[in-house]
Amino acid sequence: EIDELMASKKSLMPDGFEKQVPTEALADLLAFLTARGKYLPLDLRKAATVVSTKGMFTNENADLERLVFADWSPKVVDGVPFQLVDPRGDRVPNAIELRGPEGPITRRMPRAVSLPCNAPARAIHILGGVGGWAFPYGEKGTVSLIVRLHYADGKVEDHPLKNGVEIADYIRVVDVPGSKLAFRLRGQQVRSLSIQPDRKTPIESIEFVKGPDDVVPVVMAVTVEVGD
Repeated sequence: EIDELMASKKSLMPDGFEKQVPTEALADLLAFLTARGKYLPLDLRKAATVVSTKGMFTNENADLERLVFADWSPKVVDGVPFQLVDPRGDRVPNAIELRGPEGPITRRMPRAVSLPCNAPARAIHILGGVGGWAFPYGEKGTVSLIVRLHYADGKVEDHPLKNGVEIADYIRVVDVPGSKLAFRLRGQQVRSLSIQPDRKTPIESIEFVKGPDDVVPVVMAVTVEVGD
C-alpha cells in the first residue's frame, strides 16, 4: 500500500561524520572498506578458449576428452577458493587450452592468453595441472606451460611448468610431485598447484604461454593470494 518510494540522495554515513573522526582514523576506515580479501579469484572468462563439456582435443563429440564438474559452483582446495566458469551446458568457453600439434581442435588454440591481475601476489594458485598427451606420455621434464608474470613496473618473470613434474595427463589419475589431485571427474582428473612470485610488486597481468613440448595444457581456474 505504498504510495511513493524514493531513494535517498544521502549516504548511510551520518552527516558530518568525517569531521568528527581524526584524519588517521578516517584513513584506516577507508583502507578497510576498500581492502581486498586474502584471495582474489580471477575471471577466466576473459581468457577461456575451450568448452570443457565438449571434446577438447581431437573431436568435440569425444566423451573421454571432457572435464565435467557435477556443478559449477565455487570450489575450495586446501583452503584456497576457486571460481569456475559455468559453461551453460556447452555454450560458454570455460577453460584455458593452448595450442598443440596433435588433434584438429588443439591446433586451432592460441599459443598464449593473458589474464588481468592488478594486485601483488604472495602466491598464484592454479586449478589445472593437466593436459592432453601429458605424463606418462611424452618426455618427462620438458616445459609444457610457462606462467609469465607481467609486473606493473614493466618487468617480466617466468615460471615453467614441466611434464611429469607439475603437469600430468587429464584422462585418469596420474600423480606427479609438483601438483596434487584436486578433483576426480568421471575418472578424469584436475590437479592443483601453486607458484610463488619472486617480487612483491603488483602484477599487472598473468600470461599463460605454451611451452615447446607437445603437451596441450589445460587450466580451469586461477586464484591470486594477495596476503593478509
